[in-house]
Amino acid sequence: MSNVCKSCGKYYEGDYCTHCGYGNKDIKTKAAEKYKKTTKPVRFMNDEEKKEYYDRQREKLSEKEAKAKNPKSNRNLLIFIAVAAVAVIAAGLISSGVISFGDKTDVIEDYFEAITERDFDKYVNCFPSEMKKDYENDRNELNCSKDEYMEQFVSVFEDDYGDSFSVSVKCGKATKLENYSMEQYEETYGSVPKISEAYVVAVTVTLSGSEKTNDEQFNCYVGKVRGKWKLFNLEYTAGTITSEMQNDSSKQ
Repeated sequence: MSNVCKSCGKYYEGDYCTHCGYGNKDIKTKAAEKYKKTTKPVRFMNDEEKKEYYDRQREKLSEKEAKAKNPKSNRNLLIFIAVAAVAVIAAGLISSGVISFGDKTDVIEDYFEAITERDFDKYVNCFPSEMKKDYENDRNELNCSKDEYMEQFVSVFEDDYGDSFSVSVKCGKATKLENYSMEQYEETYGSVPKISEAYVVAVTVTLSGSEKTNDEQFNCYVGKVRGKWKLFNLEYTAGTITSEMQNDSSKQ
């Protein structure tokens, strides 16, 4: 005599359902578990079970309709999509250098602050990746800590200016560089970063220690790499610092 499976509703012969495995204690398959969790077919429900089943279905349908009609829910979804789209666009603009953070003189100020603070990480982050890696390799070859490396760096100035050596900078005129060569850079480091803008900035550097204080004039060469300004070179410039050179670069 055929039996009707209480799980999947199909007919079977024997002690368990041959379709879903219901009733066989030795079988545990994904299919069998799926069918065991399935609601009893409506045609085999009694009146009370049918009522409970249809009540649950109506509740689920009402919840879906209410969510679909909820303007706040739709608005939140649209806001999320819009924010995600803006984030993707912004990331692309930043990586291409169209959008940048900070002014061209910030990296120059950070460089001299790093020397005063003896901050190795801040110091190397002022440079493009090729130069940064070169400094890090240099420190590893010297087998010294970051603090020790910066102390050795500053000791050269302390010999001349005395203890408590510090340095400050005043940025002046910034001139945009239209034509510049990176051949020597590539020769030195093996690769060249993509630069979207480049400037040379005239700066007045004040070096101070326990024995003396002195002002020096430098040209700082900076370039924008992937939306961030990096320092490529400092060039000592002998001569008088003119008022034109001392103009605030933010006015350029």
